Amino acid sequence: MKNRIIAMMHHIIQFKLGLFVALLSYAAVVKGQVATTNTEVADKLWEAIGGKENWQNARYFMFSCIGGENRAFIQGERKYLWDKQTGNCRFEGITTDDESLIVLFNVKTTEGTVYLSGAKLDNPRTEADIVKEIAAEFENDARLLFLPTALEGDQASYTVAEEKLVGTQRFTVVNIKNRKTSFEAAVDGQLYIDSQTGQAQRWRPNQVPYHFVISGFKDIGGGLVLPTRFIGSDTTASVTYPLAAALVNIEGQKFSEP
Repeated sequence: MKNRIIAMMHHIIQFKLGLFVALLSYAAVVKGQVATTNTEVADKLWEAIGGKENWQNARYFMFSCIGGENRAFIQGERKYLWDKQTGNCRFEGITTDDESLIVLFNVKTTEGTVYLSGAKLDNPRTEADIVKEIAAEFENDARLLFLPTALEGDQASYTVAEEKLVGTQRFTVVNIKNRKTSFEAAVDGQLYIDSQTGQAQRWRPNQVPYHFVISGFKDIGGGLVLPTRFIGSDTTASVTYPLAAALVNIEGQKFSEP
């Protein structure tokens, strides 16, 4: 009798242990479930920044940035006000000669007007050169801030390359190429996405010898969360965004008056 009771208890303990292990395994699978297909990766990436619909519904953006590769004639903080729908943009900055610069232009047409120290520039050729330079600045600065939206558009292509372990963190590596994003910049490189959250964590652009670690995620309004700190493996390439906000309305004259 005693042996039978011991055997029954042994079976009960084994059953409970087996059930416990099974539940642990199931929890680990559910918790550790990662995106593996293109569609799953895209869905996770959009979800991490607040959803594709919120991005498409957002129209006005105000942001500023500091750092990046050496600029030709701009120093310090660069400030932008951008209408994603029309492409109109207002740039404010300081030249290397310590003069205030305001450029009102369109990122789609790269046409605009330049005001230097409050006065409109009256040299058409110089004005066109400055507008083109600032339009290129906008593309460089927007490319990083809005990087997680680079899957949007009919010219975007992306494939899940592999999963990679960096330190103790597992990333889903995605090859992204988009010749023309909604912010008019080309994007081409490898995006490292957190396998659990879908949040962009590293960016390795092609054709350049450096890469970025991404952090500083900020709620910019409109349900959107974007990265605001890009630390470059070459420190001269690092860029931070002190200001980043999605706005509901903007006074129209901001794009036509200094």
